[in-house]
Amino acid sequence: MIKSPIAAALGAAVILLAISPQARKTVRNWAVKAAEMALDVTEQAKEAAAGLSKN
Repeated sequence: MIKSPIAAALGAAVILLAISPQARKTVRNWAVKAAEMALDVTEQAKEAAAGLSKN
């Protein structure tokens, strides 16, 4: 028996992803966007650090 509401929500999400191709496609698109944003932030941090070290 699931005692935690978070565990129940995660279980439902896993079942939804296992059953629904549209849900998998949506999650994949979100993951790609999140990775792109993370890379952009990393690049901005590198540029900022390079700018600080030149001054």
